[in-house]
Amino acid sequence: MNVLFTISIRNLLRQKRRNILLGTAIAFGTMVLIIASAFSHGISEVLFNQIVVYVSGHVSVNFADNGNLFKQVFHDGPRFKEIIKKEVPGIVAINESIGVMARAIGNRKSDNVIMVGVDLKIDDEKSIREAENNFKMISGSFLDLADSTVENPVVLAEQKAKYLNVKKGDILRVRYRLINGQDQASRLTVVGVFKPANVFMSAPVFLELNTLKKVLGYGPSDVGVLFLTLKNPKKDAVDVANKLQSALKPSLAGLAGNLSIKSNSTPVTIFGFRSDSLSKTTLNKSLSFSDPLFAAGKEDVLMSESLATVLNVKKGDIVSITFPAKYNDKKGNGQLKISGFFKNNQQLPSNVILSNDNDFYKIFYSEWPEDFRKSKEAFIPDSKNPLSMIFSQEWNLLPRAKSTTELQRLQSEIGQKKLRGTSVDVRSMYESASAILKLEVALNMITFIAVMILFFIILIGVINTLRMTIRERTREIGTIRAIGMQKHDVKRIFVLETFFLSSISAVAGTALSFIVMSLLSLLKFKTDGNPMGMLLTNGHLHFAPTAGSIFAFNIFIVIIAVITAYIPARRASNLSSAEALRHFE
Repeated sequence: MNVLFTISIRNLLRQKRRNILLGTAIAFGTMVLIIASAFSHGISEVLFNQIVVYVSGHVSVNFADNGNLFKQVFHDGPRFKEIIKKEVPGIVAINESIGVMARAIGNRKSDNVIMVGVDLKIDDEKSIREAENNFKMISGSFLDLADSTVENPVVLAEQKAKYLNVKKGDILRVRYRLINGQDQASRLTVVGVFKPANVFMSAPVFLELNTLKKVLGYGPSDVGVLFLTLKNPKKDAVDVANKLQSALKPSLAGLAGNLSIKSNSTPVTIFGFRSDSLSKTTLNKSLSFSDPLFAAGKEDVLMSESLATVLNVKKGDIVSITFPAKYNDKKGNGQLKISGFFKNNQQLPSNVILSNDNDFYKIFYSEWPEDFRKSKEAFIPDSKNPLSMIFSQEWNLLPRAKSTTELQRLQSEIGQKKLRGTSVDVRSMYESASAILKLEVALNMITFIAVMILFFIILIGVINTLRMTIRERTREIGTIRAIGMQKHDVKRIFVLETFFLSSISAVAGTALSFIVMSLLSLLKFKTDGNPMGMLLTNGHLHFAPTAGSIFAFNIFIVIIAVITAYIPARRASNLSSAEALRHFE
């Protein structure tokens, strides 16, 4: 075998010109494959780490208050964050996403903008670098968003600042809608202008997250949409979404507090009941009312006869409820208008109030209450109680959408049904950012097809060159066969020559690919107004070669080259010595 190695290497060195040309073609093919793969992988990194993360998150927890898809707020935010941290221990980050449409007025110019909140509580170097890359400041400092001495500090993209005719220090007046539905106007102080890293950052104006929450009327425990960033989103996104779906099942909603009217008060437990027809039917079958003609409807509030007697409550009276709140040591409060009385029964004690879910949720969400089960005087229904099936829950957990089409249908149903309370749905990027992911697939497919066409053109040239080489060396084959070399040894010589040549060429092509990628990365592209700019990083091409793909491509090229050489080498080894020696070229 050592002799075969020696002969193979000698033959490579002997035919330098042809081997250099052949090796150059193989190296060029290797370089193209690695560059294309690195560019494709770089596009994936940009999409997943710079676009999907900010547009939809790898996994997101979304809210819709009372069926309003634009009112994305949840009042027990810290609890949800704790559940997420517990269920997804390997999570990279939980980002709170809040954005609202507004009309902005600059210096004699106006435009529609999106006010977006950014969290400045970043203490790791990676997040700081990402912030610096995304916000290339032309004037001012990005960190000035946290300046409490400035009235509602804001930064905006260069194009937006030019259109609104504003610069650092100017005032933007914005008109928008609060989370409670009221129209509001505010003043924003421009503290910086930046050059956007991608097209998605050109339209919004950015405020510090807590500043925006204050401007929009969010409470200290309120959160907007929660975006989850994962280490391996392609692999884990769907599994994490399904796991969170199971962990976010709501509990029974109840209020344990004091009911009062005039000078009378007593501890009570209040439950909401759903407004659908099945729930109303169950309620009317399970309870007997003082008025035989009365039937509970979706706007009613019901009290027991005995409690009404104790408090001296009549139909149409308004009662007040106070209850301990979960946050800030506050007391929650609200009012209910009594519309009917039910007779005492075994299913409900006399100190239970039943409210339609619309009025119930208004009080329940005004200040998120302490768990009513903690109260010693609270009534806790068991699962056998038929009424427990119609009582309102803390939130409405929507089913997991399995596709973008199903998600769109689900959103349409939310708007049509106008569900009472807060609807919660968990999405992976494959439902919420499918358009972006399809773009990645399309670009990868185009790149792959173009590269493979080019590679096979090069491969055809390699095959022809090898065939010509073996044909020209036919008499040499006859000579070595005549002095006793076996057929399989002749075949091995040509295969080894190709193996050494392709291996050296593949390594050279790999080194050349890194040089070319470094040079291409230095090129600066103008992306103003060009949607393709979202595939760049700060106007530069982004390459992300991986060790696995480089190794695979090198092995692939060597194997293809060896297989390509095997057929003509086998044909050459089958020549008889006499026939090969008579060959004349």
